[in-house]
Amino acid sequence: MSIFQPFYDAIAWLVVHIHEFLSPIFGANSGASWALSIVLLTILMRILLIPLFVKQIKSQRAMTALQPQIKALQAKYKNDKNKLNEEMMKLWRENGVNPFMGCLPLLPQIPIFFALFHTLNNLRPVPSGSTYIYPTVKGFTHAQVVSAANAKIFGVPIAAAFNSPESLLKFLDASPTSTKILCAVLTLLMVATTFLTQRQMLARNAAQNANNPMAGQQKIILYILPLLFLVYGYRFPVGVLLYWLTTNVWSMGQQFIVLRRMDAQAAAAVESAPPAPEGPAPGAKPARPKSTPPSTAPGGAARPLPAAGDAARGGGPAPGQRPGGAQGSTARRARKRKR
Repeated sequence: MSIFQPFYDAIAWLVVHIHEFLSPIFGANSGASWALSIVLLTILMRILLIPLFVKQIKSQRAMTALQPQIKALQAKYKNDKNKLNEEMMKLWRENGVNPFMGCLPLLPQIPIFFALFHTLNNLRPVPSGSTYIYPTVKGFTHAQVVSAANAKIFGVPIAAAFNSPESLLKFLDASPTSTKILCAVLTLLMVATTFLTQRQMLARNAAQNANNPMAGQQKIILYILPLLFLVYGYRFPVGVLLYWLTTNVWSMGQQFIVLRRMDAQAAAAVESAPPAPEGPAPGAKPARPKSTPPSTAPGGAARPLPAAGDAARGGGPAPGQRPGGAQGSTARRARKRKR
């Protein structure tokens, strides 16, 4: 556990200094001061992780969009794993996708969670014969340990958990019933917010790609992860439950805002794109030009075709008529009479 010692020291230092900032406002021994110290520490950590969170969202959506191509590669090279891995790496490289980015924001949270759990768990009094004594916690003075251990939220000490023995709760002057109720409520809220956060992401991915083959796996995570928190939540101190609930609420709101902004940017890009050129559909025969309609006279009236006599006067012979028309026949008869 010594590998996490720098995180323990950093978390203890932050909690103590945030508490010192809030003490003049709420009081040094107030539960509000210690509870808000945990909440503000959580928000600070989440703000620092915003760039990684944005990359995670983009990576997850890019991976979802590539799932049809990945599935096709898996079917094509199902008997050649080396070739499949090569083609998958090529596909990810061409599209600028890193599948490991989806887990990146989770990695910094793991040591923070363990450090906060270790710090708050060590603030609890430890058995010493028939009574309890306050332990020594690195980064805290003895007075701060006593203050934090006895600070209460709704009458429940921050260091108490659902499974805390009654002897410890009696030493801290806490009600076992109130402790179990508050821990149960915070655990259920933690489970609910975890479920809603995962469901929000699953709904967005499903809307982006209806044929997502990973939808089944995502649904399994959607239900398994909250159940894990429900099973192990009874061991978490109130301070850890408060930290995790704050993390979930922040993540849910942050995820909603980021996804909404990304959707708005994508919609704006589609609207600003130039329209595609119109043309016949693939495989369709080209349209034949229509016959030119009769010309119209000024005013919109149709102009009549020239009659036979009009053709003889200069409009040309009528259809089916010999050159010369009626005047040519009269001239021939007159020459016959003279002969």
